[in-house]
Amino acid sequence: MSEKFNELGKNLDKTKLGYYIDNVSRLEIAHLNFEFEKIGITFSQFRVLNWVWRYKELTQKELHELVKIKPSSLTTILNILIKKDLVKRNSDDNDARIRIITLTNKSLLLEIEAWNIINNFDCKIKEILTDDEYEITLNSLRKLMSAL
Repeated sequence: MSEKFNELGKNLDKTKLGYYIDNVSRLEIAHLNFEFEKIGITFSQFRVLNWVWRYKELTQKELHELVKIKPSSLTTILNILIKKDLVKRNSDDNDARIRIITLTNKSLLLEIEAWNIINNFDCKIKEILTDDEYEITLNSLRKLMSAL
């Protein structure tokens, strides 16, 4: 095999932007999970709750499209949130196949605490980066997200 191919993959993890995006994301999720554990949820559960907090009521299909995870993963998270009395799943009055996800009073009380955790993490990032670096990074990541 050619020597050129033997070099493939060496140090790619240290030279490609995706490596750093992935690792920053993993560190963020680990940090947020540690903080969210204090209020009894995970980051994944927060992502689902966030959409229900925004819209107050969504079908399970709408929620799936917003959260962008596998339907089975969403069902698992919803089942956990139901057990924790943070959301309710009801059948639609006109179509029993449609599941409506709504909030509970308990989840409404959790919303401010959860968003404080997110805001505190953002403040931590702002302590590390200058204002210009923060804005450039934010705009660059938005540009990548919209293009990909």
